[in-house]
Amino acid sequence: YQQTTIIDHLSITFPDTGMIGIQGKSGCGKSTLLYIMGMLDDDYQGEIFYNGEKITDRKAFVSQHVSFMMQNKDYVASLTVKENLILPCHISHIHYHSTLLKKIVTQLGIQDLLSRYPYQLSGGQMKRASLAKALLKQSEIILCDEPTGALYHQQAQDVMKYLKKISQNTLVIIVSHDPQLLKQYCDSVLTLEQGQLKGQIKKMKKSMDLSPHSYQHHTLWFYPFRQILHQRNKLMFLFFFQWIVIVAFFCIVTAIFGAFDATKQSEQQAVLKNIINVENKDGTPFENMIDIPNVVAIDYAYQLDQCQLMATDENIEATRYFLPQQNHHIRLSKGRMPQNEFEILVSYPFYQQYHDQPITLTYQQKTLTLTITGVLKQDFFSQNEIYFYHTLKNQLSELINQHELIIETKTSFHQDVYDTLSSDYIVYSEIQERVNSYQSLLSLAQLIAGIFIGMSLLISLLLLGIVESIIYFERKHNVAYLLSLGLSHRRLFLLSLYEAFLLGGLIATGGCLLSMVVYEYVNHVLCIEQYFSFSLLLKPVIFSRYDLYVFIFLIYLVMSVLSVLKPVSQMMKMNQIEVLREE
Repeated sequence: YQQTTIIDHLSITFPDTGMIGIQGKSGCGKSTLLYIMGMLDDDYQGEIFYNGEKITDRKAFVSQHVSFMMQNKDYVASLTVKENLILPCHISHIHYHSTLLKKIVTQLGIQDLLSRYPYQLSGGQMKRASLAKALLKQSEIILCDEPTGALYHQQAQDVMKYLKKISQNTLVIIVSHDPQLLKQYCDSVLTLEQGQLKGQIKKMKKSMDLSPHSYQHHTLWFYPFRQILHQRNKLMFLFFFQWIVIVAFFCIVTAIFGAFDATKQSEQQAVLKNIINVENKDGTPFENMIDIPNVVAIDYAYQLDQCQLMATDENIEATRYFLPQQNHHIRLSKGRMPQNEFEILVSYPFYQQYHDQPITLTYQQKTLTLTITGVLKQDFFSQNEIYFYHTLKNQLSELINQHELIIETKTSFHQDVYDTLSSDYIVYSEIQERVNSYQSLLSLAQLIAGIFIGMSLLISLLLLGIVESIIYFERKHNVAYLLSLGLSHRRLFLLSLYEAFLLGGLIATGGCLLSMVVYEYVNHVLCIEQYFSFSLLLKPVIFSRYDLYVFIFLIYLVMSVLSVLKPVSQMMKMNQIEVLREE
């Protein structure tokens, strides 16, 4: 043990059945010898044989032939008593009958405790549950490390009586500090002294005809689920934080989608989407109209800002335009299009402010009373705007600006005309400039949002890793116990991955469900569109509009797996003997 030789050239043969006690001074190596015989401690030189054959596959030997009664925590706290009883059989893939389980628990008097958890049992009840595990697994060898430790006298007597009864068909080896109990119940008592077992082993009855176990594939998928359920109080903070991150991530992405879509729709529905303003580069006026194909109309610009708009006795601040000839793309929230110079089309913000007031247009000695006949549908660019019918130009000829032309292009040729004119003239498209400005801001917002989301996911990954490390550190005795039952490292790793997938799935599912609720609430209860002219929008990322949920789900599955790799690898490298000895 460590740097001290505590077992020196020890050779011994144990019978097939019987109850063998091992005693000795504290620290002489009794538990170490027991762990060596149980293939948990491999820090020795020598060989161990079973039925005349050298043991080469340590895990297979333990899982098929050996049961332990540990001194400390001979159970998994997150599992019920029944699940703890069947756990060794599931690990070893040993078939058991429910009738056998019922018979065993009835004999041991724990039939009413199966649905309880270990912390709800007394010390004596827990020891009887350990015996039930060994009996259900039908192990040929039962190794007991201080099976009566921390028990009252009567409880210790009861446990020894059960072990004595079991030893009629099984080899039971007990390590204990209580020589009186060993002498009272054991067939043979050996003393570990100066590295040797001293004493004689009483010859027992003829060896049993050992029948091979019946094997059946068992899963351990209930184990990860139970572990998460057991850790639910610790995980609730993790869930809450991750759900906030997911909802924030979801809202940011859908808001950006919605804003970009709103700008695109606003561009398509903009009254002046086909209008181009053109000026000479040298600032000279246009004496003649430009001759260019794919144009619907060309006219001089009008200095409409020199007109005075009044509502009752209040000056109206609003941008003024003439309606284009093409108006099939214009969307109205109410009313109709103007049909003469006394009728106007207004934006939604303008209508909200002045719909109940008479509106007049005054220029020099001319005064016109205007009637609102239509209101534009509110969009991302909505502001105070007023659109006059084109026949009004006949009454405002003094306002013509020959230094600027207004060109209305055919819908599908707007960009071509714009590009053609750009080489010879100063060209300006108000809608295009507005769209570009907004999209530049949105692109900047998208970049900032991407940085925020990346940092949030990184913090989420770190938090997952910290929580998983804490949980696995607290669970290290469980891991050591599972390995002592013969669980392979590969199977332990797969169970850990399954638990990580389950954890990531729960986080992602909860976050996505909350995101759905927030999405519906913001769009249909708060009606965010009436305040910001856009709404949250789900758009296809790859295939469908629900790709974002799939993307979130995959992100958290990957992060959960990454967060569990380090703690699991550390648990596999731990000294399980030291862990099993810990209080």
